Amino acid sequence: MARLLINLGTRGAVSAAAVDARGSAPVPARTARTDRTRLRIPAVTAGSSGRLWVILLTAGWLVQAGLRVWFSRQLFMPLANPDETAYLVAARVLAGGPGADLSGSTLYQGGYPLLITPVYWFTSNPSTVYHAVLVINALISALVLPLGYLACRRLGLGRPAAYVVATVAALVPAGFFYSQYAMTDAVFPVATLAWLLATHSWLNSSAASSARVRYAAAAGSAVLAGFAYAMHSRGLVMLAGLAAVGGFIFWRQAAARLSVLAAALTAVATAAAGWSLNHHVSLALYPEGTRSLSGQIRQRLASVNGTIHVLEMAAGQLWRLVLDSWGIAGIGLVAALLVIVRRDVRSDLRIMGALSVAVTTVIACTAPAALPSDQPQAWASGRYLDGMIIVFFLAGAVMLLRARMRDILVGAAVATGLFLLAAATVVVYIGPTVPTSGFGAAFNFAEPAVLTMNWTQASVPLATAVTLVMLAVWIGWAGLLRRWRAGVPFTALAAAFGAGAAAVSLVAVAQMTSHVSRTGSSNTQAAIALMDAGKLRPGDQVAITSSLDWTLWVPQVFEVYWTELEPFNPRSQPLPTGTTVVEAGWPAGQPARASWPGAPAGWRIVRSDQSAGWVVWRKG
Repeated sequence: MARLLINLGTRGAVSAAAVDARGSAPVPARTARTDRTRLRIPAVTAGSSGRLWVILLTAGWLVQAGLRVWFSRQLFMPLANPDETAYLVAARVLAGGPGADLSGSTLYQGGYPLLITPVYWFTSNPSTVYHAVLVINALISALVLPLGYLACRRLGLGRPAAYVVATVAALVPAGFFYSQYAMTDAVFPVATLAWLLATHSWLNSSAASSARVRYAAAAGSAVLAGFAYAMHSRGLVMLAGLAAVGGFIFWRQAAARLSVLAAALTAVATAAAGWSLNHHVSLALYPEGTRSLSGQIRQRLASVNGTIHVLEMAAGQLWRLVLDSWGIAGIGLVAALLVIVRRDVRSDLRIMGALSVAVTTVIACTAPAALPSDQPQAWASGRYLDGMIIVFFLAGAVMLLRARMRDILVGAAVATGLFLLAAATVVVYIGPTVPTSGFGAAFNFAEPAVLTMNWTQASVPLATAVTLVMLAVWIGWAGLLRRWRAGVPFTALAAAFGAGAAAVSLVAVAQMTSHVSRTGSSNTQAAIALMDAGKLRPGDQVAITSSLDWTLWVPQVFEVYWTELEPFNPRSQPLPTGTTVVEAGWPAGQPARASWPGAPAGWRIVRSDQSAGWVVWRKG
């Protein structure tokens, strides 16, 4: 491992990072000779080589986007509620359409809705809007490939190897699966990876080959961190990381202090714009206020037991970081930890290692700590670390390809120990199994369900064991690669290595799509049944009583695109003016007319379902 880290700190960063930061600059002779010897690539000129790789990266991005569109082709309505509905309605509000009243819910911030707002400029049909949003997701999510390629080049891989690793990383469910949902998680891995690359360009004098490039990298890092803050509370962690990096540059690099000022001003401006955007969304969709995430964190951290509770949840997040990457991100995390303590590694790489580990740790602690106590399924979710899963997957793959076998085995041993400790914490805290039946449970524990082939109750020990077996397979493949260092056997084995890892991810995404994204148990299905029963049509003014369950009315907030649903309490509030349809909850053990006591003359019940708990009233 020491040799790997030294290589990354000297030859790798200089020969690779500086190359791709300038675009089509030539690969150093030694690297080019090695690539041609191993993979039998014919010699080409620097210009033609640069154009070739631009074409390959563009083609790869389009293929990745096409795969995402293909997997989401049968989806036509939001399933992950209230998240998806809140984001979609926020985009509709930003486009000038009707809003909703989601008071008391978590604030679903405006950064992601801003990306999909243009869809509403052309159509308001819910199905068309949803399909278009998933296409936007696909195009952005697929950027993991070119960004991953750049990251691998900066970590010292040759171009063919970097391309293969980036292609495989783009297929990992953490960077692929969530593109099927209108949620921040669809694009957050791209924002995270792009931010880390921009920050490294700012730090690395060889990557920032001129003052202009350095300023651009500083501003780019600030914009990405500020926009991440506008998208999700995890962006606050990135803003804090940006401030820490800026402080280091101001302290250690006197010539770059003006770039720190540029980054600070850009970050303040972007964050202020993000705050204004979120404030606007809050006023439009949460008139009576939102759930306080910071208050939930303070409440949990106010006691020793609460702090221990948070640490247990953080262990669950780290368990998923390793498991959701098929073990590879565990090696990448260990490599980052070792980079931090190595004194003979360049400072920019040590800082990036520290930044990555710090961001991961803080998110792992704060994200679940902010969850309400009625959401235990997310305590060991892989969603909140999805961006860092991709980052450490890339780092782990580079280590498998570049490090000595002895170093890989040491890193794998450390990663295995941490992984087993995290798994034991999950077993003690949650239990030996996690629920995977139903949309909510399957959505949060899809990867364990895939690894155990159990979509009812997934075994934590079994999922852990399968992950370790897969990690052993990757290490075995890495060992064989070192036995055949050139020629056809090496090329065939390297191709099989990449194809095997890609196949695992594609099979996983296919199963997750089949069992989760196309499930019939989503609350949206029941809400659509209620809309169909009431025969809602454009022009209807719809009011909902306070007794109607949120799982029935929240999905309609998006589907009823022509007006805003009006909530009211029939026992204490008058019927909203202009209402033509009322949807009410059916009180258990009472007749249907008890759903709206004191209903005015001229109103009649058109449909009701006692088992589903709803009654539809219509005027006239």
